[in-house]
Parts: sequence; C-alpha cells; structure tokens
Amino acid sequence: MPNPRDVPTRLLFSWRSVSPEVTAVITTHVRPLHVHEALTSLRAETFKEIEIIVVDDGGAFAASGIELDSEERIVSGESLGVARARNLGLAAARGEFIIFLDDDDVALPHRIVTLLGAARQSGATFCFGLTRRIVAGTPMSLASVPTHLASSGGVGFCDVLTCAPHINAVLVRTDALRAVGGFDEQASHFDDWSAWLRLADQGTTMWNVNDVVAEWRLHASGLSAEILTIRAMKARLIALLDRLEPYLSPGNAHAVAMARRIVLANEIITYDDYVNVVAPARDVLHSVSRRLNFRPSNSMASHT
Repeated sequence: MPNPRDVPTRLLFSWRSVSPEVTAVITTHVRPLHVHEALTSLRAETFKEIEIIVVDDGGAFAASGIELDSEERIVSGESLGVARARNLGLAAARGEFIIFLDDDDVALPHRIVTLLGAARQSGATFCFGLTRRIVAGTPMSLASVPTHLASSGGVGFCDVLTCAPHINAVLVRTDALRAVGGFDEQASHFDDWSAWLRLADQGTTMWNVNDVVAEWRLHASGLSAEILTIRAMKARLIALLDRLEPYLSPGNAHAVAMARRIVLANEIITYDDYVNVVAPARDVLHSVSRRLNFRPSNSMASHT
C-alpha cells in the first residue's frame, strides 16, 4: 500500500488542527462529465465535516477545468487501475472513517449521516446501506444491492460472501481498511469485495442498514457492461474466491470453497445470477464456518 508521504498531490485543502471525522474519496478515470455529477452529489450531502479527495487516475479531471473548493484536494494517478486509485485515496485520507464514490456513482444526501449514525450507535467498524442500480440514459432500474439482506442489523462473513455491498454505500474505519492491506491491486475485478471479505474474516463488526444511500449508474462503456459482453463474470468470481481462500481462517476458507463449487455448477452471467444461487445456501455456509475452529488469519496486506 502506498505511503501517504509518497502520494503526488496538488494540495487544495485547508488543513484542520483536528482530523476530519470522514474522508470521502472519488476515483475517476477519463470521465470528467460523470465525475462532475458525482462530486456535486457529494457536496450536497447533509453531513458537511468531511475531507474530500478526488483521485484523478489519468489526468482528465485536472484538464477538465472543474474547480475544487478550498477544502478539497486532488491526488494524481497515472492510469493505475481502480484498485490502485482507491489505495491512493486510502493512503492520503485523514478521516477516522472513509467512504468512496466512483465517477459513475451518485451519493444521496443522507448517505454519510445514515451510515455514520449507524456506526456510532452499533459500534461497528464497517457499515453499509443499499445502492440503487440505474441503467444510464433509461428509466430502467435493477434491484438494489446487496440483495437478500432484508433487515438492518449485524452481519458476518457469509452474509458478505453471498451479497456484496457496493463500494459507494460502505463506510469503514480508515485504520481497519489499511490494516487488511486496502484494495487488492492484483485483482482484475472485485477488489472492493475482496477487501470487505478480508475485513469480515478478521472478525470486524459489520452492520447493515436497510436504506438506499447511493445510486450506481450503469453505463454501456463501463466495466460491468464489459464483463457482461465478454461473459466473464463466472471467471472473475472464481478468480476472486481462489485468491482469497489461502488467506482466510479455516471456517471461512471452507465456506469460500463451497461457494466456488456452487459457482462452477451453475450458469453465471451476471452478479445477480451469483447471488441467486449462493444466497439460498447462506445458512449452510454459516453453519460450516462456525463449526470449524475460527482463527483470524494473516491478512493479504503483505501479499498485495
């Protein structure tokens, strides 16, 4: 993970004597029009005491002429990929908690207020809400993610294994995310899901809020569309599970191996296909994970 002192930054931030409670990171790659909407939505959140960092992965944001406020700053990347861009934001963050927004996402006004309130009330390190999926340029929408988690409350490893929270609806303690190595830069997809599962494997207290707090705009040119076009979802899921398994506690590693067998036995074209075949087995996965001795394993921090 990069050292904050090594991050190339153009500082536009009026440093406070006290660290901010929340750092909000927007990652963008050559989509200045989209990132402007994301940034506007972040500025409109009702929680105002935040540090805003834009990770410009490729230089298009800097060239776009979009002006930042005095308490916002930009971190420059060189087309490093989304996981590395997120890690740059994580390394530069000063907040107790951190929350992310991709350039095709929109934060709803109550997002941080809702998730931070849940974190404070529950004592959780990791809180997440629902993300509404919108097909850009159409009135169409898909079911909000994560699906199959119907009520608010505490969740564990197998819940996150069966239903991945979208990154724009996750609030996590910055130090905890750093401690597991941040986002997996070797992963071709699901670098955020990998981080959530490594956090869960360490026994992190996690809390689900049954409220839509953000929107994910699905574009024809986006990564998710590309995965569908080349029918690569199943291979990407197998790659995620294979990479995770050696670093997990015995019970959770066994649950991942079971999920892998379910994926191999079914036709998986979309993320929803995965959830629909794995979520019904969640109780069995929980039982297997609990039955085996739980021992927090070494994180992937030294392996990524």
